[in-house]
Amino acid sequence: MQEIAYAVRGFLTVRNSPLRVPLSGSLAVRADPDSGRFTGDLVLDPCTLSWTVPGGTLLSATVQITAESPTVGQVDHGGRLSATAAVDAVIAEARAVGQTLISGGSCRTAARAVVPLRSEPGFDLERGGRLGGTYDRPPFTGCGWLTPLVNLVAAGSGNAVLIDLLPVAGG
Repeated sequence: MQEIAYAVRGFLTVRNSPLRVPLSGSLAVRADPDSGRFTGDLVLDPCTLSWTVPGGTLLSATVQITAESPTVGQVDHGGRLSATAAVDAVIAEARAVGQTLISGGSCRTAARAVVPLRSEPGFDLERGGRLGGTYDRPPFTGCGWLTPLVNLVAAGSGNAVLIDLLPVAGG
């Protein structure tokens, strides 16, 4: 087995909107060089989104996306990577004009989102590269009176992800 460590950098878009959620973290992969199959442990850092107006922050939210099972995939003979990650999302905190709207981590997806990731031909596990995919985000639950609004904005089809896997020296 070949072990490769990557830094993960990218973003996801929410339901075809201009809203971009920054993604950063790591992916530790165990690959079989003969078959091209691999499994990996994806760890994403929490991120904070802010919408500002002149004079201050209108709305801010802290989001945590967690992989709930190993990321699995394969690189075919043409160098096309295909992988699947199953992730949960939590809105850990949301504030509007300084007032807390959501806190405590109860505002979360009701089920895991299955995110298919693909590369263009020529992907090489040792060099890393760019992956993208579209997926359906399950509905959120536990957001209190904001649950319908959160689901209107974030749940459903049209979500997309674009990430770069950057090899880490010594990984």
